[in-house]
Amino acid sequence: MKPGREKCTDVIRVHLGETLKSDLRVVAARQGSDSLSSFIRRVLRDYVYGHGTEQRDLLAERVRDE
Repeated sequence: MKPGREKCTDVIRVHLGETLKSDLRVVAARQGSDSLSSFIRRVLRDYVYGHGTEQRDLLAERVRDE
């Protein structure tokens, strides 16, 4: 189930190499994003809600935030 628009308040740190970060910025710019954070959020949202399962809640408990 795709949630409605919600306030983005949780922070998740992702450690990237310089090349990956640079390449992400290029792709984001090509797709019209004005910030890397919003682009990555959109990519994650598209992936998660395009590949969801019925056991989503159960599986989510197995993954650490860090």
